[in-house]
Amino acid sequence: MKQNIKQYIYLLLTILVISLPNITLFLIGQDSIVASNLKKIVFLIFSISIIIIPLLFIKPKYFALLGLLLSPLLLFEFYNIYTFKASSSKEAVASLFLTNSYESSELIRGNLQYLFIFLIILSVLVLCIFKLKKSFVLKTNQKIVVSIIIISVFSVLYVRDWYIVNTLEPDLTFKKKSLRAKDYFFIKVLKTFPYGDFNKIINVKKGIKKINNYKKTIQDFRYDAKKRDSIDTNETYILVIGETARSMSFNLNGYSRNTNPILSKTSNIISYKDAKSAANLTANSLPFILTRATPKNLTPKYNEPAVLNAFKEAGFKTYWITNQDTGLNSVFAFYSRIADYYKNIALSIDVANYDGDLLPELDKILNDKTVKKKFIVIHTIGSHFRYNYRYPDNFEVFKPTLDKKLSITGNNITLKNEIVNSYDNSIVYTDYFLSEVVKRLKNKNPISYMYYVSDHGENLYDDKNELLMHGYMKPTKYVVNIPLIVWCSDGYIEEYPLKINYLKNNKNSKISSNYTFQTLLDMANITYKNEDLTRSFSNEKFNKTRMRQLLTPKESVIYLD
Repeated sequence: MKQNIKQYIYLLLTILVISLPNITLFLIGQDSIVASNLKKIVFLIFSISIIIIPLLFIKPKYFALLGLLLSPLLLFEFYNIYTFKASSSKEAVASLFLTNSYESSELIRGNLQYLFIFLIILSVLVLCIFKLKKSFVLKTNQKIVVSIIIISVFSVLYVRDWYIVNTLEPDLTFKKKSLRAKDYFFIKVLKTFPYGDFNKIINVKKGIKKINNYKKTIQDFRYDAKKRDSIDTNETYILVIGETARSMSFNLNGYSRNTNPILSKTSNIISYKDAKSAANLTANSLPFILTRATPKNLTPKYNEPAVLNAFKEAGFKTYWITNQDTGLNSVFAFYSRIADYYKNIALSIDVANYDGDLLPELDKILNDKTVKKKFIVIHTIGSHFRYNYRYPDNFEVFKPTLDKKLSITGNNITLKNEIVNSYDNSIVYTDYFLSEVVKRLKNKNPISYMYYVSDHGENLYDDKNELLMHGYMKPTKYVVNIPLIVWCSDGYIEEYPLKINYLKNNKNSKISSNYTFQTLLDMANITYKNEDLTRSFSNEKFNKTRMRQLLTPKESVIYLD
């Protein structure tokens, strides 16, 4: 009997060690899945229920051996959660495959304490493997109890998710509600170790393959891009891609609240009052910003390189710095990886994550005096839900704001005031971030511009439809109308006075995010084969009467004018 108790103790110890990442997330995580005490407890029970599933099929000794095999991944996940207060990002997992030996050794030397933790984990698991007897197995009645516990936990959470879907989207059919509830359920599964890590590894491997295929597809493509002029001085052009920012929340565009306290006082700013997105989902929207794809013609999305390659051909070094965990499976991951320099600082979207952390990366790029011609893409987290996690406390201008414990399923129209205040604060922070980009360009004093455009807008319980967020089949004006802001340096204005005139004259014209590719290149005075200057609002040939289009999540095309 005493010997049997010891076996159960070693088994429990094995379970606890394998659960170390989940326990760490439970204790210190900022993720919405552990945002309240109740959620913490539920997550811990749920994650342990998942971890013990193999015990229904294999002996405890082999379960401990499985834990030993998982130990490098276990340490990796523990490190990410302990450091960033969230599960590892897809980007972090990708680094396991893409990091070279020098970078790996640098990381190890800088984190020797984790090597010590790893040795402890290994020692405990090896001890359990040796102490657990081959003859020790869970009895049939014990497996039945374990099975009942697992099924009960899963069932309760699935029913809860179905109830949430039914509350948020009551018009869906029963089948669609069930499928949506399944998606909510598996989001929780993917937050747990080790299943979430397996999923990320599979997706990263697929993503690397897709990126390589994309690079092969475009390797012989040439825009034959070249500068129309030869300027000796430095040229730095920056595209800032915003996230979930809507035009009507910008004071620059007539919003009653002062959400643009800095940009509204900044010279050389042009804000376009009638700019619209070409899609209401990020994955659909970005190709319309970065390539010549249109809602009616998606072919260039995969068959042509992004605008970075046109800048490369014209003699520019290209950079992509991002605060979005895109992983390697997304189409914009393909575009970002063709940049000469790539840096991702993203954490989980479920933790406090600030775009201001991109500024030191921008400083490094701007301070590089070995390169005269630079094209930089900055992909921000912007106003992505959870809005109150997108700005530091000192930017909490409008109050009250959302409780940091709230997640998407905890929001409802009774919290509209807090939601709007939190969202508006994120716009105030965007104003600060953009002004810092402008300030840096001013200080460097090259011929330069900053072109800011958001991927899409956001619903904030604005009307009787009581919609929150975006991605609906019928996009509203709150999602379609986006901020588009251009700033040009004094040197640029002096060099290209005609372009400035057209940029200013078109500030009230019908603009689409789909005109970005052509306008960016025209503003840089770069010509290329089959260029369409009717889509550049910095050019006299700009077509002000073109019907703007939007691609819905179901890939049908809507005319916006």
